[in-house]
Amino acid sequence: MVTGGIGARITLAQVSIAICGVSGSLMRRITDHLPAPRLDIALMAEQAPDGGLRNALHVCPGCGSDLVQPTSWEQEADRTRWRVWRRCPECEWTGASVHNELEVDVYDEQLDLGARELANELRALEHANMVEMVDAFVTALGNDLISADDFTG
Repeated sequence: MVTGGIGARITLAQVSIAICGVSGSLMRRITDHLPAPRLDIALMAEQAPDGGLRNALHVCPGCGSDLVQPTSWEQEADRTRWRVWRRCPECEWTGASVHNELEVDVYDEQLDLGARELANELRALEHANMVEMVDAFVTALGNDLISADDFTG
């Protein structure tokens, strides 16, 4: 969780990849060296009458997409709650609401799961692209379509 002075506002547009701790195949947060309790998202979020999660901040109230992203956040004056601005990339819903630490921690876990899923998908796509390029190169070499002259400047 990000903390700051009262009224400090953090906007994701200002965060770079290097600051996020993305390095090669590993994605880390600055606090990953600290022992952190694992959160059971299903047990912590309140159940809605329809069986869904009432406090699921990653779910869009407009279209039901589970891709809602934070755009910025700030700690409230009482320092026990956070105001979170969110946006849905599917229906363009935007909203701001105040949540307690537990709700924000559950949301953070969901964001971490999504980041890992995206990183895994990116690695799979990179691998598939490299395999395709190597196959094309090997085929070109086998059919004498590439010569030493192709590599001279």
